[in-house]
Amino acid sequence: MDHTVLEAKELSFVYPGTEARAVNRQSFKIGMGEFVLLCGSSGSGKTTLAKCLNGIIPHLTNGDMYGEVIVNGMNTAEVEIHELSGSIGMVFQNPEDQIFSIRVQDEVALGVECQGYKHDEIVERVNYAMKKLRIENLSKRLNFSLSGGQKQKVSIASNLAILPQIIVLDDPTTDLDPISKQEVVDILQELKTEIQLDIPGTDEKGRMTFLVIEHELTDLLEFTDRVMVMHEGQIVLDGEPGPIFYENYEYLDSIGVRIPDQVRFGKYLLDKGFSYNKVKYPVKKEDVMDFARQVLTSGQISFPPIRYRDYTIKSTEKVAEVRNLSFRYPTAQADTLKNIDLDIYKGEFFAIVGHNGSGKTTLMKNLLGILQPTAGDVIINGQNTKDVEISKLILDIGYVFQNPDNQLFCNTVREEIEFGLRNNNYPEDEIKSLTDRALEIVGLTDRQEEHPFALSRGQRQRLAVATMLVSNPKIIMLDEPTTGLDERDLKGILSLMQELIDFHDGTLVMVTHDMEVVAKYATRVVVVDDGQIVLNADPDVIFRDNLDKLEALKLKPTIIASMSGKLADCGMPYVPNWSFFQDQIIDRKE
Repeated sequence: MDHTVLEAKELSFVYPGTEARAVNRQSFKIGMGEFVLLCGSSGSGKTTLAKCLNGIIPHLTNGDMYGEVIVNGMNTAEVEIHELSGSIGMVFQNPEDQIFSIRVQDEVALGVECQGYKHDEIVERVNYAMKKLRIENLSKRLNFSLSGGQKQKVSIASNLAILPQIIVLDDPTTDLDPISKQEVVDILQELKTEIQLDIPGTDEKGRMTFLVIEHELTDLLEFTDRVMVMHEGQIVLDGEPGPIFYENYEYLDSIGVRIPDQVRFGKYLLDKGFSYNKVKYPVKKEDVMDFARQVLTSGQISFPPIRYRDYTIKSTEKVAEVRNLSFRYPTAQADTLKNIDLDIYKGEFFAIVGHNGSGKTTLMKNLLGILQPTAGDVIINGQNTKDVEISKLILDIGYVFQNPDNQLFCNTVREEIEFGLRNNNYPEDEIKSLTDRALEIVGLTDRQEEHPFALSRGQRQRLAVATMLVSNPKIIMLDEPTTGLDERDLKGILSLMQELIDFHDGTLVMVTHDMEVVAKYATRVVVVDDGQIVLNADPDVIFRDNLDKLEALKLKPTIIASMSGKLADCGMPYVPNWSFFQDQIIDRKE
């Protein structure tokens, strides 16, 4: 049934103080029941477009909007946001941006109460939404006590309770661990297929419409109907997932879209001259696995001896020593960290992984000296964090927070990068040269006079990295630095991290959920669970020999590592990540 629920007509938006259009003359329609994936590089205009669609622009954001947005027959510029909220809901990238109530149950009820429903219907809708999101057991919990994944589920439930025709989700899984991410994706798939809504003006019913903005596309492609690709304020591609990714592969790579590994694998096999007998362009993991199995069992492909990475520690100098570390927050009933022993050596790219709430960030803060051990010792560059003021301890340490907004406070991008240098009395000419270099490295030279919060989330993440890099620290500590980054920015920042290790004697310690980054760059990985280190090894050992244990710990290996494990019986060797796979020479037998 063709029932348009959302339409943009020559839509444009310009932020104050800028000339470029963040959204530039866009026209499109979205039909009832469509599941649309909106992707593109950081700063391409995705979030601005989303805010135009739900009325935040023009009602709550300064700037100039041109054209029209029609939601269920309503012009968003002519009706108030509360009138639109019954038709279109929005889930933000950071769930804390939209959680207002103290308890979960109250938060889910808030939107329905504002719609003026009677008590019995409010209770019915709240119970329905919490059941769909599988959070009934959290109903009495305090929102601030929830994990990131739980908060995101609460945000989705609060929108679902209103039963809008359309839900827009802006990077809803970016800050989640792999299993929490999978849970949210699974729930979206269920909502797509199960919810039936009344079609206005008819006696018929239709499905809920979803518009999801995401950088990580692997799981969403399993059930996406339509992909819209945005670049420099314009929708440059719009169509079914298969043709979009296979026929525009090089272009998507060039503009920074993170192409899922299963698509890369499928495209690789097609380029080798093989064809798949079920679909022309396989985008689902199951189809790509079947395609690969078909090729491997045909005997038409062979693998040379695999050249795995050398993880030998190149220095015996320790930059961090952790002995019997335990830590308990003042109001907690139990230790968050328990008897941790750990050594980190100069020149390592050291990754700390674990599910949300496992203790990763608390461990990082103890390494920084922001927190001090309840028991045990942390020694950084030969200094015990208990005996040294943090202002002296961090002179040689760069730190990037999980949320970049927590460390940005100046009026311009340039001032933000200069701040630490000025605070440490660097000469003016050195401040200028170091700042220019940092701006160029993170690709923000053209935005240096703008306010930091005029940047996209990915650009703010790059700015936070630049504020740390500018002084060439000896130890670099990053808490989820890759969230919200497109493929181009991700490669740029991680290549820079590698350069600091290789040529400037740096050491990198990173907390991350991005297993592709871990597999490609890390030299050692520790897995944290319930405040304890349960695995400590190089990435190949972690991903090749511990697949079952990782799953039990709510972690997942890279797609290509998982596939190679499942295809081992067909002769496929273990492959840690896609870049590694590309670097090997695979022969097709004639």
